[in-house]
Amino acid sequence: MTTSLWLDSPHQPAPPLAADTSCDVLVIGGGLCGAACVGALARAGHDVVWLEEGRVAGAATGRNAGFVLQGTAERYDRAVALLGRERARRIHGWSLDNHARIAAAAAGIDCAYRRGGSLQLAGSPEEEAELVASAALLQEDGFDAQLLEGEALGAVYRAAGFRLGVLLPADGELDPARFVRGLAARAVADGARLHEGTRVAALDAGTMGDVRAETSGGTVRAQVAVLATNARAAELLPFFHHKVDPVRGQMLATAPAPPTFDRPVYADHGFDYWRQLPDGRVVLGGWRNLDPASEVGTADVLHGGIQQRMEEFLHRFAPLRGVPVTHRWSGTMGFSKDGLPLVGPVPGAAGALAGVGFTGHGFGFAMLAGQALAATVDDGRHPFCDDLTPYRLR
Repeated sequence: MTTSLWLDSPHQPAPPLAADTSCDVLVIGGGLCGAACVGALARAGHDVVWLEEGRVAGAATGRNAGFVLQGTAERYDRAVALLGRERARRIHGWSLDNHARIAAAAAGIDCAYRRGGSLQLAGSPEEEAELVASAALLQEDGFDAQLLEGEALGAVYRAAGFRLGVLLPADGELDPARFVRGLAARAVADGARLHEGTRVAALDAGTMGDVRAETSGGTVRAQVAVLATNARAAELLPFFHHKVDPVRGQMLATAPAPPTFDRPVYADHGFDYWRQLPDGRVVLGGWRNLDPASEVGTADVLHGGIQQRMEEFLHRFAPLRGVPVTHRWSGTMGFSKDGLPLVGPVPGAAGALAGVGFTGHGFGFAMLAGQALAATVDDGRHPFCDDLTPYRLR
């Protein structure tokens, strides 16, 4: 199994489930969405059992680049074309709400959180035109977006062949594994019962108030279940078959390098992305578009060709030439059919809620998603779940 930079440190796991038990709410999945949901439920006084097959933050949450970005997987101009102006603006606003919640929760967690903006780079004249259009729409809809050209773009990018970018000052970055494990520690302190190393083999959530999960350590009975397994949702709830697909991403990290980048960067329509950490390491991912057919599935494997192209890309930046790669890893994301998360009650499963299908933008929506699911347990609905209901893909 590959080890991400974020997960390459000691972790004391919670004990696996070892007997049958019951609870108010069962939460399945130890990523950001699950952690946010469990924390909110525990603070509200619910008896919560939280199950994770591996380790908290061990899947996509701890295998990404640690970006906290606004918006959907599509640039804003494309989102407007697909969703309509008002819905695109509303969902974009939700992502900023999500970031505010992450920022509030990051206080007191040693996760290197920083809000210094992100940069979108254009690699072709066509992409330059798209970025200009996207920035104009963002500005018209009240969001902060700044076009950068010439010297304003920065010498390091111009030397690598880029001519235009868009700065989004409201974006941020963090250590994703440390952040979510910090959330988990808070939730456990508030009374949540966390069991790592516990696989859920089957989930019967057909009836609200009578939910049953068969696991590797015993049976869990609950009033309601929250599924937060993202790419693997269909393994437990058939509704998600062909609605959330597992898509693999490749990542690498270098040894400490000279200061080169001052914020997270996206290029080539978001297929290429990188950032430099405070210690000088560069974390780089993407290039899935080079061989999309092979990057489907949940297997944790490296793609030699993509990894080579990523390393070659680093050499476009003079300060990074000769800097060795120290970590290579992959991670599986859950891509929804329309590029938006599926959050809320699940069709055909009256006892289940879900937060899945984040399409590579989990840190753009999953904190809010988890808290909205917790609110739905208590209140029956939340406007975020109304906007992103799984029922839209029935």
